[in-house]
Amino acid sequence: MKISIIGGGGTRVPVLVRGLLDLQEQLGLAEISLSDTDANRMSAIGKVLDAIVRQRGAHITITRAEDFRSCVAGAAFVIAAIRVGGDRMRVLDERIPLSMGVLGQETVGAGGFAMAVRTIPVVLDLVRELREAAPHAWFINLTNPSGIVTQAILSHAGFRNAVGICDAPSSIAALVAHILKVEPEDVVLDYYGLNHCGFVKSVRILGADVLPQLLSMLGGLPELESMTHFTPAYILRLGKLPNPYIWYYAFKRESLGEALAAGETRGEEMERRNSALMAQLAVTEDPVTVYDAYLGDREDGHLAKEYRRTMNIRDGEGYSAVAMEVLLALSGKRQLVVPVNVLNQGALPFLAPDDVVEVPSLLSERLIRPLAVGPVDAESQLLIQQVKSYERSLVDAIVYHDTEELIRSLALNPLVPSPAVARELVSAFREQEAPYFDIFR
Repeated sequence: MKISIIGGGGTRVPVLVRGLLDLQEQLGLAEISLSDTDANRMSAIGKVLDAIVRQRGAHITITRAEDFRSCVAGAAFVIAAIRVGGDRMRVLDERIPLSMGVLGQETVGAGGFAMAVRTIPVVLDLVRELREAAPHAWFINLTNPSGIVTQAILSHAGFRNAVGICDAPSSIAALVAHILKVEPEDVVLDYYGLNHCGFVKSVRILGADVLPQLLSMLGGLPELESMTHFTPAYILRLGKLPNPYIWYYAFKRESLGEALAAGETRGEEMERRNSALMAQLAVTEDPVTVYDAYLGDREDGHLAKEYRRTMNIRDGEGYSAVAMEVLLALSGKRQLVVPVNVLNQGALPFLAPDDVVEVPSLLSERLIRPLAVGPVDAESQLLIQQVKSYERSLVDAIVYHDTEELIRSLALNPLVPSPAVARELVSAFREQEAPYFDIFR
């Protein structure tokens, strides 16, 4: 089997490759092919990969393809983890909105909007080429904003072998398992929503819903707020478990205030860290040690230290674990039920069948079947519908290069305060992130 990774110079690629090497025998994996538009980054990350393979004593071919078509030719799976415009554009994604008093978060906020504008045209071109070079391959999307990018693929690329994945639901399951003192694999979440906009309405262990018991235990967890941003009182009032990103929607003032008060944005932090990593990798004789130190520091910045220490999460584990489970299931090695981003097909009856949703889905050999969620409360339904309206409008605006639709879509985002602000944001993005916005008429 051949597996291709698009964005092969990304700093998460060694995590993915380690996961793939763990599954090499099960998958019959013979080749990992990498492609990236940044040859210098791919060379630096390649040093880490070569060292990992040597340490493992693995017999596998890792190729650096000169172009996308040769990278994916003959591949069974294509994993896409790209950042169009690099770290510098992420910094602008976050800073431009903050300068206007608007949250710039890179997936759910105006930053995610700008990232989608840059990313969707590139991904659609890649998938259309994939249709010719490897029409039977599965396209596994890790590129953010994952739900919106997956929506664009499934709506506009004429390619249905695509799925978006995220580790947020699995992190909720790990937290639940820790609180209840059970194994994570025994926890089944009745999860529903969209990527970075979802909820858990029941928690099943051995068939019994233990959510009421779990909620009653939250008051005894003084570390909960530092681990999740949510107080026990808030979750108890909610009556369900929120995806961590719900914090941005539910606490708009607080999340914006925290971003404004921070000395640097997450994008600025990662630009600094990634630049230092590339410089170190250029001169080190021990690239794995350098990379692992970087990864530990990066994870501390992404997840609260209290969360990682309490949960005993290994660096990068959540990111790769879901991808590896999906690979095993789609290659026919096991059946699996896991929340992924797929076409709705009635799983959430209040959304259209061709809306991309994040719901538990049955995965087996070359099959993804979303499972019906059943009734959900009106409050979360309204939020999900509004966010999905924003996502669909944004995808169409990008595909059809329509400036007015682009502004209208951003105004639909619950984190953008008005149509006038949406217009100002689009104008600023067009000016400062050219040429990515030049396609709009």
